[in-house]
Amino acid sequence: MQVVESHDEAYMRLALDAALNSKKSGDVPFGAVVIRNGDIITATSNSEHTDHDVTHHAELKAVSEASNILGTRNLSDCTIYSTVEPCPMCAGAIFHSCMRKIVYGMSRDDLSHLFRERQIRLWHLAEDWHYKPEIVGGVLKRDVIETFLGYKQPFRVVPAAA
Repeated sequence: MQVVESHDEAYMRLALDAALNSKKSGDVPFGAVVIRNGDIITATSNSEHTDHDVTHHAELKAVSEASNILGTRNLSDCTIYSTVEPCPMCAGAIFHSCMRKIVYGMSRDDLSHLFRERQIRLWHLAEDWHYKPEIVGGVLKRDVIETFLGYKQPFRVVPAAA
């Protein structure tokens, strides 16, 4: 019997490919893809570490590129696929662009030794917005978690000692 992937799984595989490209280039394996009406608008890799820029998260880059490609800030007819639950910064950009659907692979809780616990999560921010996006988590979760195997240290920036 042949297993047929859902659209969400197929698009998440593209985000996983972007995450693996990020990892190959020496950065952390985060990837994001923006889809509109079944068309791939952009696929982006995280480059926060290699570019030395905390705003170069894959999701933030995907929102920016999709807006530029489509010539609009209104991405309400788009879906974003992110390998990891978007952080508050990325979620803010996603919600500001009014994306109708957010799909992610793994939650921050799935690798708590790498990701700090947050009090404000994606769904908390969604509750405070002027529209209600659809949020789907856990798509290809095991595959996403595998991209982080071997990492032992958290990825966050730590303030310099005073």
